[in-house]
Amino acid sequence: MRKRKFVSCMARYGWLLLIEAVLAIIVSYTLVQGNEIISVAIDEMLAGQEVSFGSFVVQFLIFTIVGAMAAFVQSIVASKFAILICTKYKDMVVDKLYRIEYKYFDSNYSATLLNKVIGDLGEIASFLESVLPEIMSSLVALIIYSVYIGRLNLGLLILILVSYPLIFWIASALVKRISSLQVTYRQKTDTMAEIAQDAVNGILVLRSFGIEDVFRKRMHTAAQELVENEEKRTQISNTAIVIRKVVQWLPNIISAVYAVYLVSCGDISLGGLVSFILILNKFVEAFIGLPFCMVDASAGVVSIKRVEEILETEEEYGGEQTQPLDTDTAISFENIEFGYTEESQILRKLSFEVKKGENVAFVGESGGGKSTIFHILCGFYQNTKGCYRLLGRAVEDWNIEALRAQIALVSQNVFLFPTTVEENISYGKPDATHEEVVDACKKAEIHDFIMTLPQGYQTLVGERGAILSGGQKQRISIARAILKDAPILLLDEPTSALDVETESSIQNAISAVMRGRTCITIAHRLSTVVNADRIMVLKQGQIVESGTHEELMALGQAYATMYGEGTDNGEL
Repeated sequence: MRKRKFVSCMARYGWLLLIEAVLAIIVSYTLVQGNEIISVAIDEMLAGQEVSFGSFVVQFLIFTIVGAMAAFVQSIVASKFAILICTKYKDMVVDKLYRIEYKYFDSNYSATLLNKVIGDLGEIASFLESVLPEIMSSLVALIIYSVYIGRLNLGLLILILVSYPLIFWIASALVKRISSLQVTYRQKTDTMAEIAQDAVNGILVLRSFGIEDVFRKRMHTAAQELVENEEKRTQISNTAIVIRKVVQWLPNIISAVYAVYLVSCGDISLGGLVSFILILNKFVEAFIGLPFCMVDASAGVVSIKRVEEILETEEEYGGEQTQPLDTDTAISFENIEFGYTEESQILRKLSFEVKKGENVAFVGESGGGKSTIFHILCGFYQNTKGCYRLLGRAVEDWNIEALRAQIALVSQNVFLFPTTVEENISYGKPDATHEEVVDACKKAEIHDFIMTLPQGYQTLVGERGAILSGGQKQRISIARAILKDAPILLLDEPTSALDVETESSIQNAISAVMRGRTCITIAHRLSTVVNADRIMVLKQGQIVESGTHEELMALGQAYATMYGEGTDNGEL
């Protein structure tokens, strides 16, 4: 999986990474120079030369202060680098979510998506804030310390480096194993998030059918699998720590013994030995730490791959056109074919036209393609074959946002955000004034009810409009459509979830929003289609009958079967 988006974010702020590298060089260099001052002072004293203590202290303090300041600034730069990249990367992900093809949300669990957006981005932030700076510091220190020790005695450097292949092999094996467990860990957290979401969204079903224990067992099983996975990961991490300590002791011990031997042979001075011993621990720490930093980085790499899956997802199609053409035809389908999968075919060479101001209804059996037509009309899905034109323009030429600005939707499944009544309605026109919102509500015949609420238009509706009835939520949805004032109105079985009495009272509101607009209705009840200018009967993705209600009742066998005189409530 390519990580090009993440890499592009890092490249954008690469200058900070360069500054961090320079500061890391200064930190390591000042440490080496401090050791060099001590080494020279010791050798001069042993040679009987006079050492200026004041000059020694001043030089040592200068390097110490410079090193400390460089380390402090490095930490600030590293933090700023992490914050900027995380912010940019999060913005990219959030922006992408608004542009992803609608089918992505149909085929991916929303809980998994949220877990990637929240959990994986958090893991990436941890990688940038702690692991990456440690890798940078270890790499720089390793290079500078290697040069210093090599200048001191090449044999000492070679003795330490011969153990590196073993360390690298151990670290690589641990990275592979931990990466695999990290992938499983993220998948298990996805599963737990999905179960929790199902339990919350379906709480009424859970309690009414008494199946709480089923979900408890599912959650317990998922949690147990997660714990078992984490136990394995912890064992490997602990093993890595032990191995790191053991591997770290050996170079220390062997190198120190060998350095003493070199002193006895006169190959290095006693001052050089002291300097070497002082820097040896830092060198081995960087030497051993770099490969094991890769182990720690594996979790961040897994999360980056998961987030990149979102960023690599196909976006909604769309052109540049934002204005309709001068035409009498509002909607045109020409030999449209569509299937949600390659194996299924929902619409089969479907053709029809809807004139501006016309009121058209679609009826038919479940699975006949009514809802699919709405999905294509709104640009949620792109037809496989054929040509769809909206207000004279081919859908491919429309800017997708401009296309949807021409359409207002009233659905059977009303979604309200957990905010105020007014804010939910004003989503139809974000810059609407309070007076415009009130006017839309009066037309939807919901104003009087809103005024009885504790805070009127500022009353919080709760999650999914929990404090409102189905009819009240539907009226708010209608007010939202009225406020949008789009030329084309789609009515997706708007009264199917309501009782007959509530449906009857809400018809006036629907009539208000339909007035002066091109209307397309998916019909569920007889009362919503009897006044349609034209009714199209769908069967297996094709129009088998078309006409007014009276014409179809007289001539259309398919329509008469569904809306025959024998139906006592006018339902499909």
